[in-house]
Amino acid sequence: MDEAKLMNLRNGFTKSLDDHCQLITGTKDESPMQMFYKDKGVFLTGGTGFFGKIIIEKLLRVTEVAQIYLLIRTKKGKDAHARIEDLFNDPVFAKMKQINPKYRCQITIISGDCSLPGLGISSNERETIKENVNIVLHSAATVRFDEKLKMAIAINVHGTKEIIKLAKEIVNLKALVHVSTAFAHCNLRYIQEKFYSGTMTGDNAFKLTECLDEHTLNTLTPTIIKGYPNTYTYTKVLAENVVQQDAQKLPVTIFRPGIVITSYREPVTGWIDNMYGPCGVIVGIGSGVLRVFTGNMDNKAHIVPVDLCVNALLASAWDVARNTYETPPIYNYVPDADNMVTWRNYMQTGFKHVNDIPMRKSIWYPCFTIVPHMWQYHILCFLYHTLPAMFMDLIMVLMGKKPRMMKIYRKIHKFSNVLKFFSSNEFRFDNDNVRRLVDKLDERDKRIFAFDMRDLDWTNLFRVSLYGLRLYVVKDDPNNLPESIRRIKRMMILHYSTLAIVYSLTAWALYGLVKLMFF
Repeated sequence: MDEAKLMNLRNGFTKSLDDHCQLITGTKDESPMQMFYKDKGVFLTGGTGFFGKIIIEKLLRVTEVAQIYLLIRTKKGKDAHARIEDLFNDPVFAKMKQINPKYRCQITIISGDCSLPGLGISSNERETIKENVNIVLHSAATVRFDEKLKMAIAINVHGTKEIIKLAKEIVNLKALVHVSTAFAHCNLRYIQEKFYSGTMTGDNAFKLTECLDEHTLNTLTPTIIKGYPNTYTYTKVLAENVVQQDAQKLPVTIFRPGIVITSYREPVTGWIDNMYGPCGVIVGIGSGVLRVFTGNMDNKAHIVPVDLCVNALLASAWDVARNTYETPPIYNYVPDADNMVTWRNYMQTGFKHVNDIPMRKSIWYPCFTIVPHMWQYHILCFLYHTLPAMFMDLIMVLMGKKPRMMKIYRKIHKFSNVLKFFSSNEFRFDNDNVRRLVDKLDERDKRIFAFDMRDLDWTNLFRVSLYGLRLYVVKDDPNNLPESIRRIKRMMILHYSTLAIVYSLTAWALYGLVKLMFF
């Protein structure tokens, strides 16, 4: 890619964002959704996470929300106040700070923890919430797939119960949104926008954790969660049961997003702050570390950009505040049936652009193989991952350095095993409620809070995702892109030269073996 194309690429990202922001900030009359959030108090859990950051940014940038009350826990020795400073240093807030420089006046920190009784909130802060909050957005959860069942239930299940208990005490509650996941009921292959019965209620699951010691509970976990791939999806089912049983009389809705990836258009094109899920796969491929993966690549990829996802969540709160429902509405926010892609599309597009937007810190030329069967995966993992890792570690030991490649590949294989369930199985979702929600928005809100997945340009999303991963996760300077392209070309020559040598030596060895045996 030449300099002119690089400039066009960067300018394209900037222009699409500026055009979209102009549409938002250039609107004089407030839209119905902007009017809804104006002068409201919003209580948000999970605000320091990937999803929560976009919720905060969106509310502060395009609405005149009165106050956002952030539930923040102490983590890694940092208290809530120290963590809020780190939060707003993220580049995702840069645009918002320009538009709303006095944003800190709209932020109130609530020290607490979803795993604690009463959310760990002091009595004074609880009174503040009861008197001033109108909208509750519960997005906090432990998203670790290998989380111990006791902790997963404490945060995801009992934390939800405590949120509902608090919501019932709020004087002027307009809406409560519980963020679940589209894969909560992944024991099924066709998932509708409705409640499902589980093998255990949320209340009974919590009682179980109180009756059994942690060792016994860990031993019984495979039996308890049978039918589910991990404790995360299982406890999300239990949390939905808690909402169904305890929150029926509240203006509540359940929002189930698919696999959330980078932002599409706003506030920063391609922004992300983690390497979970498919984004981690692309980083692994681009860095030359991940070379083999297993799954059915013709299955549909139920991935959604974080900015569209947050817009849909905010719209669901607006809708449930305006309407009365006999049963809490549920929204499966996944790609629309009229505009879907497969995992093959995702992988191939990412691999295609990895040479145009290469990662400067890659250790080898990106080369990727997808196999459908586990026996193929294990053989190729040994050849493509384990053997090179052993060789590189041996060199590092001889150089007097600490070996690390085998440790890296153990993490990669654990990560791949986590994703295997979702890439190997085909899921179908209803999203009729989401479609109806789109239709309820007026034209202004369809621009400001756009979330119709039928309008998504997948090729552009994949392209900006790779650029964003390079910039925000790998931390590669965009100015180094020309040098990175020259470097990847040199690595390509080295890669194919190495393959030619290996194939030649293998052919020579086979020829010698055949000659020895038959001549």
